[in-house]
Amino acid sequence: MQTIRAKSVCVFRQGQHILLAEGFDPGKNERYLMPVGGGIDFGETSASAAKREVLEEIGAEIQDIKLLGVLENLFVFDGTPGHEIVFIHEAHFVDRHFYAATELEGVETDGHRFVVRWVSLQLIRDNRLNVYPHGLLDLL
Repeated sequence: MQTIRAKSVCVFRQGQHILLAEGFDPGKNERYLMPVGGGIDFGETSASAAKREVLEEIGAEIQDIKLLGVLENLFVFDGTPGHEIVFIHEAHFVDRHFYAATELEGVETDGHRFVVRWVSLQLIRDNRLNVYPHGLLDLL
């Protein structure tokens, strides 16, 4: 039986840029961007999950966590259908050096490494980049 996944992600702003993680779907041969985050554990709030996921993935402590909204994400990744309820948060880094980095290295719990970088909101608005979940820009 397939299930719906509860997920929590966090957006960080710096001027006209937001911090997004790079991803790749081999089934579509598509590169895409998404906020840092991941699954919500049983008994964990979405804000606590966002805080934990950011710490685990990029080693950053965050503060001033604010819920921007919730999106339903129906998608196909590598040929497999998926369904997520995604809590979108915004927060600030405790350590300001994260705002000065052009790129950061992220790591998933399975050891998969990925790049996190500041991306121009104008590029996203011009639809020149694939950003997920759909509707993220409307919440910013």
